[in-house]
Amino acid sequence: MRALGLVALFSLAVVAAVVLFSVFPRSSPTADTASAGLPSVTPSPIPPEPTPEPPSWVTGLTTSRHGIATQVSCLDVNGDGVIDAGDSDEFAGLDIPIDDGAGCNDPAHHADYYVGDPSDAGGYHCDAPVVPVLIVAIASAGSDLLDTTEGESLGVLDIVNALQARLAALGAASVPILSASAVFGADEPQTRNEEWIERELSRRLDDMPCLRTVMIGHSHGGVTVTSVTAALDDDYFGRIYGVLIDRTNVLYDRSATEIPSRIPLLNVFQTNEGWHGNVYGSDNNTNVDESTERAPIAPSDGGGDGLALVSHKTLDDALPVQQRIVDAVMTWLFAPAP
Repeated sequence: MRALGLVALFSLAVVAAVVLFSVFPRSSPTADTASAGLPSVTPSPIPPEPTPEPPSWVTGLTTSRHGIATQVSCLDVNGDGVIDAGDSDEFAGLDIPIDDGAGCNDPAHHADYYVGDPSDAGGYHCDAPVVPVLIVAIASAGSDLLDTTEGESLGVLDIVNALQARLAALGAASVPILSASAVFGADEPQTRNEEWIERELSRRLDDMPCLRTVMIGHSHGGVTVTSVTAALDDDYFGRIYGVLIDRTNVLYDRSATEIPSRIPLLNVFQTNEGWHGNVYGSDNNTNVDESTERAPIAPSDGGGDGLALVSHKTLDDALPVQQRIVDAVMTWLFAPAP
């Protein structure tokens, strides 16, 4: 999938969208924050400039750089063309077919999954005075965690770094998971990625009953967020918050329409290209039209020093959008547990 440049192909599609607008409140933490295990603190702003393009997503992390980046398809250790319990007991319940000849392609230079090392985050346990947080960031189509020239989602990395800094200022330990929106070399790669992330999150949430999780997805990554939160809705409501950045299932491997009914979602979108702007009407969703924000022009569109109205490629790069997302996540973390 990384070689197809799917984000660039999206401009060929025309999708009718109904555009609604609702204002997201930028509320501040109150005395009730103690019930969430997080002390009150004055928010720190997003850095004034976007992160310079690093050679990889991992090196672009401000902290948590000592984890493991992998290609999920390489976990088919017995070579039978499927990731399941035959490869490891911990994969019991998984059934991810790998296309012949397409799996485990040069894992030293390509990765679709990364987990930070908890030892980088002191206090990442349930005996800590402040609850730990897992931050799951899922990139757009075509992204490769070891090659930032592929894909269009590096603004999500800025959001991860800002969230980790805000949490560290509170004494809250956090660990990032970074993921592509597809399992490289898998049959039905986007759907298989949903299955992989669902398993990873449920396992970690079960292992740490205090853990709270934030999922952030751009484009196809936003579909991963909605599908996974829908699957985990009943079992983990109150412990997961989802953020969608211009979610689209155009050129996805199926018509993924699952939306959680309980887990809260912040849906930020833009309509400047005429075919984005999906609005989700449930009470647990907050929809925000960010079409008037500006961001640096995407390198794939010529780049340059100026700013332009956000596009599908650059909505995640707009600093006000990044700030809104970080503020929303922190507000959710500070809110009393249901």
